Amino acid sequence: MTRLVMMIGLLALGFLVFLAPARAQDARDLARISAYLNALRTATGDFVQIAPSGAVSDGKFFISRPGKIRFEYTPPNPTLVVSDGTWVVVFDMRDCNQQTAPLSQTPLNLILKDRVNLREEGAVTGVESKDGQMRVTAVDPDNPDQGSITMIFSESPLELRQWIITDAEGQTTTIALSEVRRDVEVPIAKFLPREIMLESCQNRL
Repeated sequence: MTRLVMMIGLLALGFLVFLAPARAQDARDLARISAYLNALRTATGDFVQIAPSGAVSDGKFFISRPGKIRFEYTPPNPTLVVSDGTWVVVFDMRDCNQQTAPLSQTPLNLILKDRVNLREEGAVTGVESKDGQMRVTAVDPDNPDQGSITMIFSESPLELRQWIITDAEGQTTTIALSEVRRDVEVPIAKFLPREIMLESCQNRL
């Protein structure tokens, strides 16, 4: 698996939900999640990642919908993931190497597009509400053997708290969000790969 696919899988897929035929309550719950995402225009916060090995990384994320997202890992992890609305770029800030993919060909496109309707998007395998939390488990309908994702929301208020990715080998990666702030100003330069190269990498190239 390439570095780009791994990063999108662990981060971008964390926001991805699909939908299959479901109970009426499930459909209502996923409609709420769609509305939540559509109302989310800008946000910032912290994340902690627990890898299958048990290694812990953390960092900050920034969102500006439609189209833009950024994940900054805390050093010594050199990774930076950025979508500018057209491309998703994974930087290795040690040497400013990068890998790029069209946003339209990544799972990020589902939640970053201007209007989200999860009831039309694929295959949810389970929706569970318990103890004030909503858990949504999903697989990629085009690649059902490639693993699954479980997203965990608080129900009141509805807010994404964490997600757990299980890969094809059964290994899990957990991402937990905290200190989420919505409707904040986020500078456009944070989402422009060219600006990142000029400001952060020119002295290393």
